[in-house]
Amino acid sequence: MGFIFFAALAIFALRPLLTTIPMHDFWWHMAMGRQIVESGQIPTVDSFSFTRSGKAFFNQSWLAQLMMFGLYSAGGLQLLIVVQAVIIAGTYGLLLKLCVARSGRLRLCVALLLLGTLPASFTNWIVRPQSYALPLFAIYLYVLTAWRLAEEGGLQRDLRLGKRRISLLWLLPPLAALWVNIHGSFVLGGALIFLTFVGEWIKRFVSERQEERAWAQRPVGRAEDVLERPERPARPALVQIVVCGVLVGCAWLLNPRGFEVIGYVRNLLGSSQVTQLVTEWASPTIRDASGTLFFLFVIGAVLILAYARRAPDLIDMLLLAAFFWLALGAIRNNVWFALVATPLLAVQAASWRDARVGKVFQGQPLLNALLIGVLTLLLLLASPWIKPTLALPPQLGALLDPTTPIAAVEQLRSDDARPQRLFHDMGHGSYLIWAAPEQAVFIDPRIELYPYQQWQDFLQISRGERVPELLEQYAIDGLLLDQTYQEQLIMWARSNADWELRYEDAVAAYFVRR
Repeated sequence: MGFIFFAALAIFALRPLLTTIPMHDFWWHMAMGRQIVESGQIPTVDSFSFTRSGKAFFNQSWLAQLMMFGLYSAGGLQLLIVVQAVIIAGTYGLLLKLCVARSGRLRLCVALLLLGTLPASFTNWIVRPQSYALPLFAIYLYVLTAWRLAEEGGLQRDLRLGKRRISLLWLLPPLAALWVNIHGSFVLGGALIFLTFVGEWIKRFVSERQEERAWAQRPVGRAEDVLERPERPARPALVQIVVCGVLVGCAWLLNPRGFEVIGYVRNLLGSSQVTQLVTEWASPTIRDASGTLFFLFVIGAVLILAYARRAPDLIDMLLLAAFFWLALGAIRNNVWFALVATPLLAVQAASWRDARVGKVFQGQPLLNALLIGVLTLLLLLASPWIKPTLALPPQLGALLDPTTPIAAVEQLRSDDARPQRLFHDMGHGSYLIWAAPEQAVFIDPRIELYPYQQWQDFLQISRGERVPELLEQYAIDGLLLDQTYQEQLIMWARSNADWELRYEDAVAAYFVRR
């Protein structure tokens, strides 16, 4: 059993180790962490752009930003990547433990996670605040499942929490206080508690009505033939989860802005800039790889549920339906849907075989040792200290996304007369905030900060449309352009005598107005 667990976790850890850090969501969070450390306070207005300077900005993920900057200061990008691998392995290791506890099928659960959950989730495993929320979500799911199933025998004896399920329930409010300062997904913890309560209440209501009906319809004969009314099975009191939910809601207020954090999440979800312009906030589609993998996971889930030999648990189905609805609304929610769906699918798939396997076949000890050695070697080779020294393609061997404009930004910083109002790619804005904080940006991945019209103008300029008019409107005197996504604009700048090319490489081109 230990070997199979190690093999599964090693494969999960390999994915973040082999993934480069994209610049979009990473660098501006790092810059925020640095600013918090240097200033001793959480910024409430924008100080990075020239288009929105001084405007109010809600920096909800401040604690995750501090963690990211602290890790970077202690061990550079290498430590950040290793911690990311540990977070992912820990999150899905806990999920695997929950699946095995409920189904009793270790090999089945490992296969389900590796062939279904991993492909449906890994596009969300990048270094950013959301990643630090994943283990918190998994803990919530584990504790709430243990709370509702321990007395029903829904967990294997070796992993059953018994009376400890109640004490573990009180871990959720402190975790909520941590979560609300890490990422906006903290509301999903409340959703897990609410759906668990609703499902448990419905189950008990239906069960009690059925018991009353059966008792009323019992055959009554002689006095000695009358049976005693059976006792109801012991179940955790619903008041426990109600009190837990109230405490979690109160813990959400333990953030620098109090009640405003709820409004921030609501406004973010309703922002037209976010919902219409950000790819990962769009609905999944088979036109891209992540959408295709999501729908394949959904198809597999439907087949497992359709051919299972037992009825699914009501609470599991409530969670599945709610998070499926979230996933249909935005690609970035795939990861949450996969987390709640996997335990249900493990239980339903395990019903294809009636008898539980008491002893798991472990294979040959020598072969197991050899495979452990191979996986350990792969982890070492994929470590961020060794990986860059290997002859790997840039998308695998580099620590940073190869499209990060490192050299172009260095050239910009070395200019005696730098542009005062620079136009650039959105991702470049994130890197500029970190690498050249003295250079105010036009736009960056803080999507909700900038007006919808400014985003439309940004897209038009990037496509080479209305360029003279819009550059004049924003008084742009410098261009830092992406060679792939702003090719038309680069061609326009080359052909325009008013612009001078100062630097160019395969990643970016840097122009200044003559």
